[in-house]
Amino acid sequence: MKAVLTAALFAVSLCGPATQAYAQSMGPPGSEPKIQSCFVLYDLSGGEISRTPSAACSRRVSPGATFDIPHALAGLDGGIVQAQERIGADSGGNAGGSDQTLDSALQFSAPWYFQRIAQRLGAQREREYMVRFNYGNADTSSGATNFWDGGSLKVSPDEQLLFLRRFFRDELSVNRQMIADVRSGLRQPPGVVVGSFGVAPFGATPPRDDTSVAAKSASTVMDGREGVRWLVGQVRRGTRQYVFVSCVTGPKSLPQNAAVSLAEGELRRANVF
Repeated sequence: MKAVLTAALFAVSLCGPATQAYAQSMGPPGSEPKIQSCFVLYDLSGGEISRTPSAACSRRVSPGATFDIPHALAGLDGGIVQAQERIGADSGGNAGGSDQTLDSALQFSAPWYFQRIAQRLGAQREREYMVRFNYGNADTSSGATNFWDGGSLKVSPDEQLLFLRRFFRDELSVNRQMIADVRSGLRQPPGVVVGSFGVAPFGATPPRDDTSVAAKSASTVMDGREGVRWLVGQVRRGTRQYVFVSCVTGPKSLPQNAAVSLAEGELRRANVF
């Protein structure tokens, strides 16, 4: 089954037109969630370039680790963490992890680091930040340490795009240096993207000297049965800045890099890479 899903996802990301959404039934109704995708590309200078014409773009799902972006901003603005501060994993009941800075926590999606931010901010302040950032349904009610990872917080790809446009334009109501600090942690190595799936090819081969990527991936499960995969971020090529959102949902067996594969294919077709 996993091989079939992988083949289907690569067929879409590398062969289908950029404006065509895909959805594949996974058996009789009620057996497994169907595969759905959304990809949206936006030029910060010229406006929207492409999107998949799918209901998936407006459907709210769990943000998983893509929530680390607004969460890090809230932690910095709320005085919970400092950009260059190294926080010990074993302090505060977070045994089992390695020490992290903001950059490394963003790069490796360190759960305990962001759980600490959530615990110290508290549900009310968390909600206030989500309202301030206009992020999804701003619902933090399912628990202080997991509301963004399969819990009550939901956001649509369209809402992710609106947030990211403001984030990369320095339009959020936080100090610009804090935005710059979070962007620093999103920078990807040339030619690849790093996530919980490991390292995946991403971009031109060989990498272009004038191109850089800042991105965040996520892989989570919603309602105990539906896999949600994300890749969101920005590609800078010369003087052009492109913001993109890639989201794939379906059975829990979805490849963890499904949204990465979709994004790379669509960015290639749009001649961003």
